Amino acid sequence: QVSASFREKTLAELARTMDFVKAKGLKLADKSGRAVEAKELAGKVVGLYFSAHWCPPCRGFTPALKKFYEEVKASGGDFEILFVSSDKSEAEGKDYFANDHGDWLMVDHSQKDAAGNPFSIKGIPTFIVIDSSGKPVVPDARGAVAESKSPAATFAEWKKLCGDWRESAGSSLGGAPAANDQAAMRAARLTRLGGGPEPAATAPVAPAAAAAPAPAQAAAVDDAAVAQLVGMGFEVGKVRQALEAAGGNVETATTMLLDA
Repeated sequence: QVSASFREKTLAELARTMDFVKAKGLKLADKSGRAVEAKELAGKVVGLYFSAHWCPPCRGFTPALKKFYEEVKASGGDFEILFVSSDKSEAEGKDYFANDHGDWLMVDHSQKDAAGNPFSIKGIPTFIVIDSSGKPVVPDARGAVAESKSPAATFAEWKKLCGDWRESAGSSLGGAPAANDQAAMRAARLTRLGGGPEPAATAPVAPAAAAAPAPAQAAAVDDAAVAQLVGMGFEVGKVRQALEAAGGNVETATTMLLDA
């Protein structure tokens, strides 16, 4: 049984590593004006583009970034850019966004400091690629775009750098998406951490002519995920059991360990 203080500390650590956009409360909109929620960025490589229409170098780089973005999207890349305007007014920023930018998203003009302060932006245009916690994984993505001979290949490298346990319920660390059903999670926890009968598998819905699927294999436990949880103070044996039960999902495994 873990102490209440340790539980609070662990939950605080998880809160600090939440999706950057959600944690900052950033308001996003697409070109139609539709409000876009942070969850729509799940699993995507995200770039922050700090720019303004009054800035000549920005007006020079924006078309290059737009072309790069469109080529990546055409190749099937899960890519999104968030425009952070440094224009003098909201109206000027929206005009620049509507008339010159690609089909990406814009951060509310009033939140430009909230979006930019964590990165100590020195000048514009600045384009950086971040992971889901807001860590800059490609601080000079502007240079990478300018020098790229293959946008798809450049994007593939960015995707590797952005991969972490928050993406697709841990699948980037080799795990399978964790079940969201609370009863299923509890059954898995009892099976892996405390004994009890193996929960009965639910037969998948499939066309009558389809062959029966092969039995599910236990999710491989990634060493990076183990190290992350051991570093938070949990025992390595229990960590491995929890990760197996959670299908490799670190957040679900942490909940199991805290409740154990």
